[in-house]
Formats: sequence, structure tokens, C-alpha cells
Amino acid sequence: MHPVVASEAKQSSRVFMKFLLVVILGLRALELSAAVPPESPYDWSTVQTLAIQDRGRLKPLDTFAGESVQYLTGKRSWAGQKSLFTIFSWLVQFDKDWQQEPFLLVDSPELRKAIGVDEKRRHFSPEELTTNEPLKAILRDALPKQRKSEPLTDLEKQAMQLQARRGFLEAIVTGRAWTILPNGTSLETAWFSLGDLTDRTASSNYPAERMKALADVTGAMLDGFLSKDPAKWQSTSQAFVQFIKTDLGASAYPSESALKREVHFNHLRPFRWSWVIYLLAFCLLVAGLVSKKTSKNKLLIRGGMAALGLGMLMHTYGFALRCLIAGRPPVTNMYESVIWVSWGCLVFGVLIWAVYKNALIPAAASVFAIVSLVLADNVPAVLDPSIQPLEPVLRSNFWLTIHVLTITLSYAAFALSLCLGNVVLGTYLLSPKNIERVQVNTLYMYRAMQIGVVLLAAGTILGGVWADYSWGRFWGWDPKEVWALIALLLYLAVLHGRFSGWLAGFGFTVGAVMSFLGVLMAWYGVNFVLGAGLHSYGFGSGGTIYVVVFVVAQLIFIGLAYRKYQELDENTKKKTRLIVK
Repeated sequence: MHPVVASEAKQSSRVFMKFLLVVILGLRALELSAAVPPESPYDWSTVQTLAIQDRGRLKPLDTFAGESVQYLTGKRSWAGQKSLFTIFSWLVQFDKDWQQEPFLLVDSPELRKAIGVDEKRRHFSPEELTTNEPLKAILRDALPKQRKSEPLTDLEKQAMQLQARRGFLEAIVTGRAWTILPNGTSLETAWFSLGDLTDRTASSNYPAERMKALADVTGAMLDGFLSKDPAKWQSTSQAFVQFIKTDLGASAYPSESALKREVHFNHLRPFRWSWVIYLLAFCLLVAGLVSKKTSKNKLLIRGGMAALGLGMLMHTYGFALRCLIAGRPPVTNMYESVIWVSWGCLVFGVLIWAVYKNALIPAAASVFAIVSLVLADNVPAVLDPSIQPLEPVLRSNFWLTIHVLTITLSYAAFALSLCLGNVVLGTYLLSPKNIERVQVNTLYMYRAMQIGVVLLAAGTILGGVWADYSWGRFWGWDPKEVWALIALLLYLAVLHGRFSGWLAGFGFTVGAVMSFLGVLMAWYGVNFVLGAGLHSYGFGSGGTIYVVVFVVAQLIFIGLAYRKYQELDENTKKKTRLIVK
């Protein structure tokens, strides 16, 4: 190797290693800042794998605790305490420590205004809400309507959601939500709760001597928690868990490996690590793309692709764990579809990159993956990460896999075309006379669109087959079906416009970008805005502000790019209408 080249390579390597070290230290700082500080030397490793029957499935107590704290407070942990500590504290010392503690989430500004509380606060104590007369009045009007299945106003819906939180908290405090006592006959039969011990509901299933032993070990464990003695807690909690698993549940209890797998998934949080690594990959790829030194350029891009591969491995590992836990593909709610579509966007980005060898393609794909996973990781009130049982219509795993995965993979391809389309718009905005860059980036966008159209057409047809199998008709003009068709027709119109010659260059790019709004409506709008149709298993609420901000920002960006495009001479405009082969 030439000495100058070798020197540059060595210097580039040193720069890269320094950059990587800074990123690693930053990631470590993020991990430490995100970690929940221990509230005491209590050892939770024993009770966290205790099974609980909740919302139609058996899960570790660790999962139940995290979901409960998230649901009631809007946060993954409260006051720096582990979620297991929090729910045990709710169970045994609620009146003492929690009645006046402002921890219950009231996330609706409209509801806060209507019930006359401080509109700047989002958390309120149970006592504040129990004695709130305006809230009582709203509930008095809403409850009869709900019983009669009459439509509720938005304010009444928000009040009923708050009432559901309060009801769930009461179930935890009274022990009725703690369904950790196995039936002893099978995993499918209903389990008993700690609340059943007080009214002897479980006595018909357990012999008297076993009921006495159960009451003794339960009382000892709760005393161990209240004692704040780590040694006493550890011994009593171990005795309780041992009794539950080996005595009460000896003949029918979930496997230890399955429970530990879910606890591992909870603590690893693979999708958070995925977006963090994707962010590193994006930084390296962009640095490589803008670098003017060839040796440094190659090194950074290789590092970026390596980081992207590592992130995809973590992403895939998270999928595999979630599939094993749920026993199905992870695509039955908005959260699962977001993490799946972001993964698919990267897959298509890597595949197109493998053909054209331009690092811009995976860099653009990583932007969508980062934004999607950051939202999934930080807005659980909108994108609920909990694993729920399947609706009856979804219990055919064959159709679930074929239809839903195909449809959502088409969203992934269209998301990639959206990102690449914005790269083209950015080129028009910042470097409008760079014809070659406009042409090649338009080609990449075009390829992603082609993939998406094929998948969306196939998924729509397969959805009709599934509808005929499940509902007895191929097509019923359900909102989900209609908007999937609209999205497909929008992209077909844009592609047809390119072939016919009446839509090319800047217009073709704008058409491709704007067509994603049809996907957005089919993906998000039907379930979160319309909330109607037979696809009710995907319904949710919230997140509208994020979507509105995106749409407005996209329109503004298109407008700015159009102004620059208008400044080009006709000969340059004509050249931009050509797509290189």
C-alpha cells in the first residue's frame, strides 16, 4: 500500500474508533439513565417468574406489574421504584401511602378542564378523583348510556377510561386482580385470586389444610414485604412461590423456561436497543456519504452497514422472542405492526442497496425505522406494547401470517419509497441542478413503489379470500378494505402516470410521497380515527397530533421543494423527468 494511502487509512481508522467509542459511551449512559434505580435490596428474581392469569393469558408477574403501572400512571415505573415493588405496595399499604399520592393518569386536557382540576397536571391522587363532584356527574350520565350501548360523547369516553383505571386499581388493592392461584386442573381453566382467599371462593377447589397453608405462606410473604427486611422478604417470598408452583400448580403450571423467556424479553427491551443501534448506523452512513476522502468514506459506510446489520439482528431477535411468547406473528395491533413495518422497511432497503450499492438507500430506510421504534418505545398509551390474546377472527395463524404480513410488508415498501421520495425532494430543495442525483434517487424510490404495489395487491386479494372464509363474503366495503383499495389505486395511478408520460420528474416524486397518505389512512386512520368496521381488533385512540404534524410538515416540505423546482429552466426540468435504468 502506498505510504500516503496507508497513513490516511490509519488516520481514518483512528477517527472511526474514537467516534465509535463516544457512541458506545453514549449508549451506556442512555442505558444507565433508563435503568430503574433499586428502591431497596429486595430480590425480585423469585416472584417475577410467578405466573398470573390476566386478560386471557398466563404471563409472569413481572409483565403484569409493568403493564399495570404503565396503565395506571402512564409511565413504566413510578417514583424510581420497580413496578413489582409498586404493585405490592398498592396491595398491602394503599391506604397508608397511596390515597393522597398523585399517581393516577388523567391524560385528557378536555377532561381535566371539565372536572375543574389543575389543567397543567396529569396525575392525581385517588382521593382527589373520588371526591370530585363534576367527575361524578359525568359518570352518572355516561354509565346508563354504556349499559344501553348508546353512543358516548368524547368527554364521557374519557371519563369512562379514567373510571376503568380506578376500577383496575381497586382490583389490585383488594387482591382481585392477583389471579396467581392455579386451578390445578389445566392451564385453560380460570385461576383464583388473592382476593378469593378472604371470601373462601377458592375453598371449593382446595382442601381445608391446603387453604390454611396457602393463607399462612401468603401472610408471611406480605409481612416480609412490610418488614423491609431483605432476608425475611427473600425467605418468605421463596416459600410462597415454591408452594404455589409445586403444591397448588404441580399438575398444571406454565413452564419455567417460558416464564423466564418473557421476563428476559421485558428486561432486555430489544426494540429500544434496535433504534439506538439504527441511530448509530444512520450517523455512520451519513458521515460516509458526505465524506470527501475515499478511504474514510468506505470505512464509515462499512461501519454503518455493520451497525445496521447488528440492529436488524436485535430487531429480529425481539420479534422471535415476542412470537414465542405470544404463540403467533406479532401483527395484531398498532404497536406490533409498527415494529414489523419498520423491520420490513429496512429489509427492503438492504435488498435494493444490494442491487445498486448506494448507502443512501439503507440510510433513508433507517430514518423510518428510528422514528417508528422511538414512537413505539415512548408512547405506550397510543401504541400499547402488551401482548393480548387473539380475537376469534384472527385465530387462523395461516391466514394471519399470509394476509396481514403481506399487507403490512407493502406498507414497509411504501414507507421506504416515502423516505427516498423525501430525499429526492431534498435534492430539489438543496441541489436542484444535480440532475444525476435526482434521477438515481427517483429510480430507488420507483423500485420501492413497485415492491409495495405488488405486495398490497396480493395482500388485498388474500384479505378477500380470508374474509370469505371468516365472514362469508369476499368484499363488503368495510372501511379497512376500502382504504386498502384506495391506497393501491393511488399508487397505481402514479405508476400509470409515469408510464403514460403525464406524470414524471417532480410530479412523479410528489405523487409517490402524497400517496403514502392513503397508506397512513388505511394503517392508522381507520383504526384510530374512524374506529369503525369489522376490523375492530385493531382499534385504538390517540396519536392524532403526531400524524397531523407529519402531514403538515410533509406538505410544507413539498411546497418549499416546489418553489426551488420552479426556478429551474425548462431544459433542466426535462432532464429530471428521466429515470435512469
